[in-house]
Amino acid sequence: MRTGTTALCFATVFFCVIGFASHTARYATAAVSAADQSDLVVTGATLIDGTGTASRPGTTIVVRDGRIASVAADGEAEIPSGATVIDAAGKFVIPGLTDTHVHFGLGSPVARQPDTIDKVLGRLLYYGVTSILQLGATGGSTDSINALVERRAEGTLQAPYIYGTGGHLTLHGTHPVYTIFPSSVQAFADSLSAATPMNDPVDLYSLGIGVSFVRTKEAARKAVQERAAGGMHAIKITVESGPTPFGDDHPQMSVEMIRTIVDEAAQHGLRVFAHVTSLDELEAAMEGGAAGVVHTVERPPFPDAALAQKMADANFVVVPTISIYAGLVSLWYVDEPFSLDDSFLTETVSTEQVAALRNPRFIQGFRRSGTVHVEPGIDPAHANRIRMDDLLSNVGMLHDRGVPMALGTDTGNPYVFPGFSVHRELELLVQAGLTPMEALEMGTRNAAELIGVGDEVGTIEAGKRADFLVLDKNPLDDIRNTRTLEMVISEGRLVDRKALLGSVKSGIR
Repeated sequence: MRTGTTALCFATVFFCVIGFASHTARYATAAVSAADQSDLVVTGATLIDGTGTASRPGTTIVVRDGRIASVAADGEAEIPSGATVIDAAGKFVIPGLTDTHVHFGLGSPVARQPDTIDKVLGRLLYYGVTSILQLGATGGSTDSINALVERRAEGTLQAPYIYGTGGHLTLHGTHPVYTIFPSSVQAFADSLSAATPMNDPVDLYSLGIGVSFVRTKEAARKAVQERAAGGMHAIKITVESGPTPFGDDHPQMSVEMIRTIVDEAAQHGLRVFAHVTSLDELEAAMEGGAAGVVHTVERPPFPDAALAQKMADANFVVVPTISIYAGLVSLWYVDEPFSLDDSFLTETVSTEQVAALRNPRFIQGFRRSGTVHVEPGIDPAHANRIRMDDLLSNVGMLHDRGVPMALGTDTGNPYVFPGFSVHRELELLVQAGLTPMEALEMGTRNAAELIGVGDEVGTIEAGKRADFLVLDKNPLDDIRNTRTLEMVISEGRLVDRKALLGSVKSGIR
């Protein structure tokens, strides 16, 4: 049951429910396929390859047909004739970053537009996020994800490499539809449920929402089969019974139902990840056989070192999503509004978006939702800071116990901005006690392994997809140096970040 947890995944209220139309508008991009570009060679860089090994100065990376052909010391690599050669002497190269918890929202309560999803994806790529795992909600159905993948392959959409879960699986009457969606959506969901046989999943795809209710084991199995047939890469389930502000009186997914979903997913080579925010939900996810959770436990401070060790022994993965808590729990952006003036953030976030986030009515409602019960006489801001300290302590303890973790942000929620928040997440992980190298591994190798594509991407090694970044300063000296982003290479293509910036910010003042 709930012990002071917070309302997560607000994207469905402020961004996912505003305009149910399918967001499939296309716009011209400068994207080209890897085959349209000559071989690429980067020389002279200090390489941080994502494997956790020491950095290697004076390294040459040769890219051919979108793949890393070789990684060698300068002077030892064979340079292909006609290759585009980039002199990166004095620079630092890291793998492209991966966000394993993405929803299609801009992080601000501006009205959705037909090209909102395009802008989300473009902003992610602009900030060096070259792969994402999309976890449902708006635009998150199997068909919607596959349509985006097709557009990217055609060259009509500039975006990271897109992996998806399809719509996430939840129970009728519970989170997120019956906690944070408006009553009109709930009424539609009720009528749709009444018209759907009990042994079929209730898909809310007609609303443009990637969510499915599963009311029986047979319905759960069918939902998993649909996602597997559609080429999805994992399954997401919602275990929790409802965030505190909306009442802890909604159905909570049973261990038996979790196990049914896990067993069916295993038949298709898929792993299951659970949305949880409390200890009992986390333990239910573990008992049901889930591979991990896509939020960490916020409060109370993680009390059970034995449970943490059990998680480590089982390779039970945690995606902490500290970024969502930084906005919602500590109200970092609300209580310190000057942070919205961060120059790295305002490269993509418009003045209209900032103004919407600073609107007193929005802040008032957001603060009510983000603040749990506080003892009389206690300053809410101070209480929220304590909660943030608890969260960071939990993440640090789990890491120290050897629990595997990967980077995810819950992008799309208020104050969780596409791309920018990946860099913010890295900084928060270091605040939790990780070294810069360990934080980078979470956002590269670990993230790829969570998705199940560690043999394809996540490190800079011969044979892998050529996704990497060129930085001006060493991120191992200061993790904030990931912000000194000079070049983004995605599938062997040098991304035109200047042109991309114009498209992702155009049409939003």
